[in-house]
Amino acid sequence: MSGGSPTAFVLAIATTLLACLALAHDGARLLHAKTRTTALAHEAARTGAQHLDTARLREGAVALDPRAATAAAQAHAIAAGANAEVQVEGETVTVTVTTVRQPTVWGGLGEVEIASRATATAHTP
Repeated sequence: MSGGSPTAFVLAIATTLLACLALAHDGARLLHAKTRTTALAHEAARTGAQHLDTARLREGAVALDPRAATAAAQAHAIAAGANAEVQVEGETVTVTVTTVRQPTVWGGLGEVEIASRATATAHTP
């Protein structure tokens, strides 16, 4: 039996274990980013749905102000570092948020970006 065999085996196992741990770490961070993107889409949609048309409200009708709703939803997403596409139709605000994350460990292998996209809808009561 040669003296170098156990060392090569231990080195291969240690390298494989570290690669698996790095993959699990980056996977957990990216799952958290997806969850945060979904929450941000819901927050932005609710923010937009709160902007009512004050002139129609004085007349007794509840209606969205489309410009204010769009601006508020986009501002909320931008403040969190994301891009948002906003659609206002009637009493409904639909927001699609996109975020981009770089993996911590695997990003060292080169230019790696992972986009996360989520859509949420809120209705004015």
